[in-house]
Amino acid sequence: MTAWDRRSGRRGLKQTVKMRLPIILILIAITIPVAHLQGNSNAHLPESVSTLFKASGQARLYDFSIHLKPSIQHADFDGDGKPDTAFLVKRKNTGKIGIAICHSSTNTIVIVGAGTELGNGGDNFDWMDLWSTVPKATVVKRLGRALAASVKGDALHVEKTESASGLIFWNGRRYVWRQAGD
Repeated sequence: MTAWDRRSGRRGLKQTVKMRLPIILILIAITIPVAHLQGNSNAHLPESVSTLFKASGQARLYDFSIHLKPSIQHADFDGDGKPDTAFLVKRKNTGKIGIAICHSSTNTIVIVGAGTELGNGGDNFDWMDLWSTVPKATVVKRLGRALAASVKGDALHVEKTESASGLIFWNGRRYVWRQAGD
């Protein structure tokens, strides 16, 4: 091999590296956020909620779950006029899925599912593939006058697509399940 061939061979290698480097950097950039989410799964919780979750001892029993998008909902669930946060959790020792609801004004967290029975929803919400918030006025219309007084705030609508669904709402003492569809 001549000196010219060696130099052009090195140039060819340098050009190949330069051409592939952006692709490698893009692949790294794509995988870092995923790895970060897996390592710090409560990254999207408001800091005050994350702190309360740890301080209450719930973080020893439950992990934040990201099996559904979105994995966090915000609404006034307890009817006090302040926004509350609901987020998906997974019980560490059983793997059961549920919802943790943080009442912002009382700094309390209530868990439904994840090993805690809630009406027809059961104690494991792994069946749920869709959830959203429902304003109190809409919940009252759906449930009628007879139950209107028991609805204190906004509700969560949880659903298994093309199957069953339910409303979860605060009645002033606890969360209640009301079947919404089969």
